[in-house]
Amino acid sequence: MGTRRRHQVTDLFDTADTVPDTTARSRGIRRYRTARRALFASMILAPLNVIGLILMFSVVLNGVPATGPASAQMAATETGRTEAEQALEQWLTSDESVFADAEITSWDGTSNHESVEATEQDIGYQLMTHDFTIRTTDGVYYRAAVRTASTPSKGVKVLSTPTVTPLPPSAVTDWEPVEPVDGWESTTATASTTDAITSWAQALAGSPNELKLATRDEDPGHVYSTLTGVDVASVSVIQAFSPAGQDGEMDASTVVATVSVELTNADAAAEAGDGSTTVQYEVLVRGADTAAPYVTAWGPTGTGTTLTDYENAVALNGEVDAPAAGTPGASDGGGETAQPSTEGEE
Repeated sequence: MGTRRRHQVTDLFDTADTVPDTTARSRGIRRYRTARRALFASMILAPLNVIGLILMFSVVLNGVPATGPASAQMAATETGRTEAEQALEQWLTSDESVFADAEITSWDGTSNHESVEATEQDIGYQLMTHDFTIRTTDGVYYRAAVRTASTPSKGVKVLSTPTVTPLPPSAVTDWEPVEPVDGWESTTATASTTDAITSWAQALAGSPNELKLATRDEDPGHVYSTLTGVDVASVSVIQAFSPAGQDGEMDASTVVATVSVELTNADAAAEAGDGSTTVQYEVLVRGADTAAPYVTAWGPTGTGTTLTDYENAVALNGEVDAPAAGTPGASDGGGETAQPSTEGEE
């Protein structure tokens, strides 16, 4: 009786421990194509890299600054400022100058930039005009301009005597620009709100502890600085705003007010006609819809709608508070600073 024999190839695949990978050939082809593309790309990019290096060395050797990040552009703009200011100062103080004894009040930047390309006979250089504001002994302000040329290999050279021109006229009297108050509605400061602002102003010219009490800041590590040598003569509210929701309903519990504070010299003898100084603040008032509102923050005009509670405090308990946006850094310009409270500490 005959028997049916199984196919030998089928037997091999059934019994083999390892069989060939049918995709191995396709993987090899893909690797070959990838390597070929990389080789072609390197052949194209290599000349471009060489050209880039040549241009970079040309810029360095010819002294023509390339366009770079903001910091590099700022350094190029500052180039020649010292030399231009010295030339202007010498010109102002010369005996022949009609602007003798005038003083430089500010450096206003540079203008009229021009790049001179290098030639076979000369190197490239940068031309720019440094603009200054000067004030005469009569209190008249002028714009002074000094033209300079500069290159890294040669330095800076002042090209001419200064040019003096009148300043543009100030804003017309019938123009009344206002600060944007999107999302805020005009309101009227109540008597209790006005009293709270007055108490805050008096504490600002008082002791640091009084100021902290006026703000109701309960953080034991927060301290405040105050004005010294002045007294508060009067406080008035110029305008006030409250936030409005998307439904148009106004939140009367919060008020941002622009206030005018009249200060007098605390050390001067109490005499009739003593001089005074008026300053303006914008303050953040909480609890404005209650009988006991209080000021939690203050800043210069234009910052009212961005103020946050207790942003004027300084933390002296080992922690670093994030500074408020637009707030200047700390200085040693005077004032008193309270010592951190030790309440609640062991």
